[in-house]
Parts: sequence; C-alpha cells; structure tokens
Amino acid sequence: MTFAKVEKLPVNYKTAEDFERFAAQGNAELSMLDEFRLSLIESDDDTLFYGIYMDNELAARMALTFVNEQRDNTFYPPKGYVEISKLEVLPAYQGNKLGSSLVAFVQSFAKPVRTKARVNSEAFWTKLHFKDSQKQENNLSIMTWQPTK
Repeated sequence: MTFAKVEKLPVNYKTAEDFERFAAQGNAELSMLDEFRLSLIESDDDTLFYGIYMDNELAARMALTFVNEQRDNTFYPPKGYVEISKLEVLPAYQGNKLGSSLVAFVQSFAKPVRTKARVNSEAFWTKLHFKDSQKQENNLSIMTWQPTK
C-alpha cells in the first residue's frame, strides 16, 4: 500500500490559514484552530502538528503529543507513548487513505499509540488495528495500538 507524504507543519501564518480553512470546512469537534493559534503566539519551534498536502492544500492533519512517562493507566506496564489528537481529513479528500497514511506515520515510531475516538470513528481505528481500551475520557472511547515485537 502506498501512503501519502506526511509533513511536519510549520508554525506560521500560512499554516494558520490552512487551519482556518479546516475550521470552516471540517468538523467543529475536531477543530485545532485555537491550539494552533496558541502555538503561533508562543513561537513554539517544536510543532506537534503534522499534515498531508494535496493539490497544494492541506488535506489532512493531526496533532501529536509524545508522552515520555506514563501519566495515566492506559498502558501496562507503564511506558511512553504517542497520543494522536483530532486527526481529520477534509471531506473533499476523504476516501484517499490520507487518514490511514497519518496513522501509519505515527505507527512507524514503533511506540504505543493512544487516541480518543471522536465523531463515531471507532470503526476507522479498529480497521487500523487499534483496540478499545474499555476506558473513556469525556465520554470518548480510548483506543490504543501496540507495536508488534
């Protein structure tokens, strides 16, 4: 399977415009516009935002958090993991495996992955070998993936 190229998104005004377009066209629950604007104000050079461009437009994006130590009881024994936040593909680009490409990029780090299944996305995560942890946060199911040894 061929995956689309995932890029680390620069924290600049061009990317802010891309996130504004996402806020206008995407799902309001998945908007990361406020988080991105805060990152822009704080001049954080170590962005956690990643995306895929198609037709010179940001078509898919997500935020990642690299957790070095266990701060909850998601994984046992406790270990560091990557958390995927608010992964979204714009409606015009859905069906092109961009979401799968973003997840494959994260899985390539060979670390456990945690995410919250938003907007009825459990089937998407299950298709990508995530398991329901049987835990919830803010009424959202916590889905996890473990690398094979």
